[in-house]
Amino acid sequence: MTTATEVLNGSIPPAKLDYASDQEVRWCPGCGDYSILKQVETILKEQGKPKEEIVFISGIGCSSRFPYYLDTYGMHSIHGRAPAIVSGLRAVRPQLSVWMITGDGDSLSIGGNHLIHLLRRNVDVNVLLFNNEIYGLTKGQYSPTSPEGAVTKSTPMGSVDHPFNPLALCKGADATFIARAMDRDPKQLREVLVKADAHRGTSLIEIYQNCNVFNDGAFEVFTEKATKPFHTLFVEHGKPLVFANGTKGIKLDGMTPRDRRPRRR
Repeated sequence: MTTATEVLNGSIPPAKLDYASDQEVRWCPGCGDYSILKQVETILKEQGKPKEEIVFISGIGCSSRFPYYLDTYGMHSIHGRAPAIVSGLRAVRPQLSVWMITGDGDSLSIGGNHLIHLLRRNVDVNVLLFNNEIYGLTKGQYSPTSPEGAVTKSTPMGSVDHPFNPLALCKGADATFIARAMDRDPKQLREVLVKADAHRGTSLIEIYQNCNVFNDGAFEVFTEKATKPFHTLFVEHGKPLVFANGTKGIKLDGMTPRDRRPRRR
Protein backbone atom coordinates (compact mmCIF):
# COMPACT_ATOMS: atom_id res chain seq x y z
CA MET A 1 0.00 0.00 0.00
CA THR A 2 1.11 3.55 -0.72
CA THR A 3 0.24 6.61 1.31
CA ALA A 4 -0.40 10.28 0.63
CA THR A 5 2.90 11.13 2.36
CA GLU A 6 4.85 8.96 -0.07
CA VAL A 7 3.18 10.69 -3.02
CA LEU A 8 3.69 14.19 -1.66
CA ASN A 9 7.38 13.69 -0.85
CA GLY A 10 8.00 12.47 -4.38
CA SER A 11 8.99 8.88 -3.61
CA ILE A 12 6.03 7.59 -5.62
CA PRO A 13 4.73 9.58 -8.60
CA PRO A 14 0.91 9.84 -8.78
CA ALA A 15 0.79 7.90 -12.07
CA LYS A 16 2.29 4.86 -10.29
CA LEU A 17 -0.28 4.75 -7.50
CA ASP A 18 -2.20 1.49 -7.39
CA TYR A 19 -5.78 1.95 -6.19
CA ALA A 20 -6.70 -1.74 -6.38
CA SER A 21 -7.24 -3.40 -3.00
CA ASP A 22 -6.00 -6.85 -1.97
CA GLN A 23 -9.54 -8.29 -2.14
CA GLU A 24 -10.51 -10.92 -4.70
CA VAL A 25 -12.93 -9.40 -7.21
CA ARG A 26 -16.04 -11.59 -6.94
CA TRP A 27 -18.26 -10.69 -9.86
CA CYS A 28 -19.39 -13.24 -12.42
CA PRO A 29 -16.89 -13.75 -15.26
CA GLY A 30 -17.86 -11.43 -18.10
CA CYS A 31 -19.77 -8.98 -15.89
CA GLY A 32 -19.71 -5.36 -17.07
CA ASP A 33 -18.74 -4.24 -13.56
CA TYR A 34 -15.13 -5.23 -14.26
CA SER A 35 -14.86 -2.62 -16.99
CA ILE A 36 -16.38 0.11 -14.82
CA LEU A 37 -13.99 -0.69 -11.97
CA LYS A 38 -11.04 -0.54 -14.38
CA GLN A 39 -12.04 2.88 -15.75
CA VAL A 40 -12.52 4.32 -12.26
CA GLU A 41 -9.08 2.99 -11.24
CA THR A 42 -7.60 4.53 -14.39
CA ILE A 43 -8.89 8.06 -13.77
CA LEU A 44 -7.88 7.89 -10.10
CA LYS A 45 -4.35 7.02 -11.18
CA GLU A 46 -4.32 9.87 -13.70
CA GLN A 47 -5.49 12.36 -11.08
CA GLY A 48 -3.13 11.05 -8.40
CA LYS A 49 -5.38 11.94 -5.50
CA PRO A 50 -4.22 10.64 -2.11
CA LYS A 51 -6.15 7.51 -1.19
CA GLU A 52 -6.94 8.97 2.22
CA GLU A 53 -9.02 11.69 0.55
CA ILE A 54 -11.26 9.35 -1.47
CA VAL A 55 -14.36 7.53 -0.21
CA PHE A 56 -16.65 5.08 -2.02
CA ILE A 57 -20.08 4.44 -0.48
CA SER A 58 -22.44 1.80 -1.87
CA GLY A 59 -25.89 0.42 -1.16
CA ILE A 60 -26.83 -3.22 -1.78
CA GLY A 61 -26.46 -5.21 -4.99
CA CYS A 62 -23.76 -6.57 -7.28
CA SER A 63 -22.49 -3.06 -8.02
CA SER A 64 -22.26 -2.36 -4.30
CA ARG A 65 -19.26 -4.67 -3.85
CA PHE A 66 -17.29 -1.82 -5.42
CA PRO A 67 -15.78 -0.34 -2.20
CA TYR A 68 -14.11 -3.66 -1.35
CA TYR A 69 -12.05 -3.58 -4.53
CA LEU A 70 -10.46 -0.15 -4.15
CA ASP A 71 -7.67 0.71 -1.70
CA THR A 72 -9.44 3.83 -0.44
CA TYR A 73 -11.87 4.52 2.34
CA GLY A 74 -15.27 2.99 1.73
CA MET A 75 -18.48 1.59 3.15
CA HIS A 76 -20.99 -1.01 2.05
CA SER A 77 -24.13 0.56 3.47
CA ILE A 78 -27.87 -0.21 3.57
CA HIS A 79 -30.22 -1.01 0.68
CA GLY A 80 -31.23 2.26 -0.97
CA ARG A 81 -29.79 4.42 1.82
CA ALA A 82 -26.39 5.33 0.37
CA PRO A 83 -27.61 8.90 -0.45
CA ALA A 84 -28.21 9.50 3.26
CA ILE A 85 -24.71 8.24 4.12
CA VAL A 86 -22.93 10.36 1.50
CA SER A 87 -24.96 13.44 2.47
CA GLY A 88 -23.86 13.11 6.08
CA LEU A 89 -20.26 12.45 5.08
CA ARG A 90 -20.12 15.53 2.83
CA ALA A 91 -21.58 17.65 5.62
CA VAL A 92 -18.82 16.81 8.09
CA ARG A 93 -15.87 16.16 5.73
CA PRO A 94 -16.32 18.54 2.76
CA GLN A 95 -12.70 18.17 1.67
CA LEU A 96 -13.13 14.51 0.66
CA SER A 97 -13.78 13.16 -2.82
CA VAL A 98 -17.00 11.17 -2.32
CA TRP A 99 -18.37 8.60 -4.77
CA MET A 100 -21.67 6.75 -4.48
CA ILE A 101 -22.04 3.37 -6.21
CA THR A 102 -25.54 2.08 -6.80
CA GLY A 103 -27.67 -0.04 -9.13
CA ASP A 104 -31.04 0.37 -10.83
CA GLY A 105 -32.80 -1.65 -8.12
CA ASP A 106 -30.94 -0.10 -5.19
CA SER A 107 -31.42 3.54 -6.25
CA LEU A 108 -34.74 3.55 -8.11
CA SER A 109 -36.84 1.19 -5.99
CA ILE A 110 -36.28 1.22 -2.24
CA GLY A 111 -33.87 4.14 -2.59
CA GLY A 112 -35.92 6.25 -4.99
CA ASN A 113 -36.88 9.02 -2.57
CA HIS A 114 -33.37 9.21 -1.16
CA LEU A 115 -31.94 9.65 -4.64
CA ILE A 116 -34.21 12.50 -5.72
CA HIS A 117 -33.55 14.45 -2.53
CA LEU A 118 -29.80 13.99 -2.92
CA LEU A 119 -30.16 15.47 -6.40
CA ARG A 120 -32.36 18.42 -5.41
CA ARG A 121 -29.99 19.30 -2.55
CA ASN A 122 -27.10 19.16 -5.02
CA VAL A 123 -24.74 17.49 -2.55
CA ASP A 124 -21.20 17.44 -3.95
CA VAL A 125 -20.89 13.72 -4.70
CA ASN A 126 -20.34 11.57 -7.80
CA VAL A 127 -23.09 8.99 -8.32
CA LEU A 128 -22.45 5.98 -10.57
CA LEU A 129 -25.76 4.25 -11.30
CA PHE A 130 -25.14 0.81 -12.82
CA ASN A 131 -28.20 -0.05 -14.91
CA ASN A 132 -28.55 -3.65 -16.11
CA GLU A 133 -32.37 -3.67 -16.07
CA ILE A 134 -32.49 -6.59 -13.65
CA TYR A 135 -31.92 -7.59 -10.02
CA GLY A 136 -28.70 -9.56 -10.36
CA LEU A 137 -27.61 -10.23 -6.77
CA THR A 138 -30.98 -11.78 -5.86
CA LYS A 139 -30.93 -13.86 -9.02
CA GLY A 140 -32.96 -12.33 -11.80
CA GLN A 141 -36.11 -10.52 -10.68
CA TYR A 142 -37.38 -7.58 -12.71
CA SER A 143 -36.24 -4.09 -11.66
CA PRO A 144 -37.62 -0.54 -12.01
CA THR A 145 -35.83 -0.22 -15.38
CA SER A 146 -36.85 -3.59 -16.85
CA PRO A 147 -38.80 -3.03 -20.09
CA GLU A 148 -42.50 -3.78 -20.34
CA GLY A 149 -43.05 -7.44 -21.14
CA ALA A 150 -39.72 -8.53 -19.60
CA VAL A 151 -39.92 -12.21 -18.62
CA THR A 152 -38.00 -12.71 -15.38
CA LYS A 153 -38.18 -14.97 -12.33
CA SER A 154 -40.65 -12.59 -10.68
CA THR A 155 -42.59 -11.81 -13.89
CA PRO A 156 -42.96 -15.18 -15.69
CA MET A 157 -45.84 -13.80 -17.79
CA GLY A 158 -44.00 -10.57 -18.61
CA SER A 159 -43.69 -7.33 -16.66
CA VAL A 160 -46.71 -5.01 -16.82
CA ASP A 161 -44.88 -2.03 -15.28
CA HIS A 162 -43.69 0.93 -17.33
CA PRO A 163 -39.95 1.34 -16.64
CA PHE A 164 -38.22 4.38 -15.23
CA ASN A 165 -36.03 6.49 -17.49
CA PRO A 166 -33.35 7.25 -14.87
CA LEU A 167 -32.03 10.41 -16.50
CA ALA A 168 -35.53 11.81 -17.05
CA LEU A 169 -36.24 11.19 -13.36
CA CYS A 170 -33.00 12.94 -12.39
CA LYS A 171 -33.68 15.86 -14.69
CA GLY A 172 -37.09 16.23 -13.08
CA ALA A 173 -35.37 16.46 -9.69
CA ASP A 174 -33.30 19.42 -11.01
CA ALA A 175 -30.04 17.49 -11.15
CA THR A 176 -27.13 19.73 -12.12
CA PHE A 177 -25.06 17.09 -13.97
CA ILE A 178 -26.46 13.99 -15.66
CA ALA A 179 -24.80 11.74 -18.23
CA ARG A 180 -25.02 8.29 -19.73
CA ALA A 181 -22.16 5.93 -20.56
CA MET A 182 -21.62 2.24 -21.34
CA ASP A 183 -19.43 -0.42 -19.78
CA ARG A 184 -18.26 -1.53 -23.24
CA ASP A 185 -17.12 1.94 -24.31
CA PRO A 186 -14.20 2.54 -21.93
CA LYS A 187 -12.85 5.67 -23.63
CA GLN A 188 -16.16 7.54 -23.45
CA LEU A 189 -16.77 6.27 -19.92
CA ARG A 190 -13.43 7.64 -18.73
CA GLU A 191 -14.14 11.02 -20.32
CA VAL A 192 -17.52 11.24 -18.59
CA LEU A 193 -16.06 10.14 -15.24
CA VAL A 194 -13.46 12.93 -15.37
CA LYS A 195 -16.09 15.57 -16.18
CA ALA A 196 -18.40 14.29 -13.46
CA ASP A 197 -15.63 14.43 -10.87
CA ALA A 198 -14.80 18.02 -11.85
CA HIS A 199 -18.44 19.10 -11.34
CA ARG A 200 -19.23 20.85 -8.08
CA GLY A 201 -22.55 19.46 -6.94
CA THR A 202 -24.24 16.11 -7.54
CA SER A 203 -23.09 14.43 -10.73
CA LEU A 204 -24.96 11.31 -11.81
CA ILE A 205 -23.81 8.92 -14.52
CA GLU A 206 -26.17 6.19 -15.62
CA ILE A 207 -23.96 3.38 -16.91
CA TYR A 208 -25.47 0.75 -19.19
CA GLN A 209 -23.98 -2.39 -17.66
CA ASN A 210 -24.38 -5.91 -18.99
CA CYS A 211 -25.47 -8.74 -16.71
CA ASN A 212 -24.37 -11.71 -18.77
CA VAL A 213 -26.05 -14.19 -16.42
CA PHE A 214 -29.59 -12.83 -15.93
CA ASN A 215 -30.04 -10.21 -18.67
CA ASP A 216 -27.35 -10.78 -21.26
CA GLY A 217 -27.36 -8.50 -24.28
CA ALA A 218 -29.74 -5.89 -22.83
CA PHE A 219 -27.77 -3.05 -24.43
CA GLU A 220 -25.92 -4.84 -27.22
CA VAL A 221 -27.70 -2.76 -29.88
CA PHE A 222 -25.69 0.20 -28.52
CA THR A 223 -22.40 -1.66 -28.13
CA GLU A 224 -22.07 -4.20 -30.95
CA LYS A 225 -20.03 -3.15 -33.95
CA ALA A 226 -22.75 -3.85 -36.51
CA THR A 227 -25.51 -1.89 -34.76
CA LYS A 228 -23.73 0.73 -32.63
CA PRO A 229 -23.27 3.37 -35.39
CA PHE A 230 -27.01 3.37 -36.15
CA HIS A 231 -28.35 3.36 -32.60
CA THR A 232 -25.81 5.33 -30.57
CA LEU A 233 -25.53 9.11 -30.61
CA PHE A 234 -22.87 10.84 -28.53
CA VAL A 235 -23.89 14.25 -27.24
CA GLU A 236 -20.74 16.39 -27.22
CA HIS A 237 -20.57 20.09 -26.47
CA GLY A 238 -20.36 22.23 -29.60
CA LYS A 239 -20.66 19.28 -31.95
CA PRO A 240 -23.58 18.33 -34.24
CA LEU A 241 -25.97 15.55 -33.20
CA VAL A 242 -24.92 13.04 -35.84
CA PHE A 243 -24.69 9.26 -35.96
CA ALA A 244 -24.39 6.44 -38.51
CA ASN A 245 -20.85 7.58 -39.28
CA GLY A 246 -22.04 11.14 -39.82
CA THR A 247 -24.67 10.27 -42.43
CA LYS A 248 -27.66 10.90 -40.13
CA GLY A 249 -28.43 13.53 -37.56
CA ILE A 250 -30.96 15.29 -35.36
CA LYS A 251 -32.00 18.89 -35.98
CA LEU A 252 -33.16 20.92 -32.98
CA ASP A 253 -35.71 23.70 -33.02
CA GLY A 254 -34.70 25.23 -29.70
CA MET A 255 -34.69 22.11 -27.52
CA THR A 256 -37.21 20.17 -29.62
CA PRO A 257 -36.01 17.57 -32.15
CA ARG A 258 -37.41 18.11 -35.66
CA ASP A 259 -37.73 15.67 -38.52
CA ARG A 260 -35.34 16.80 -41.26
CA ARG A 261 -37.19 14.91 -43.98
CA PRO A 262 -39.56 16.92 -46.22
CA ARG A 263 -43.21 16.37 -45.41
CA ARG A 264 -45.41 14.71 -48.02
CA ARG A 265 -48.26 16.79 -49.37
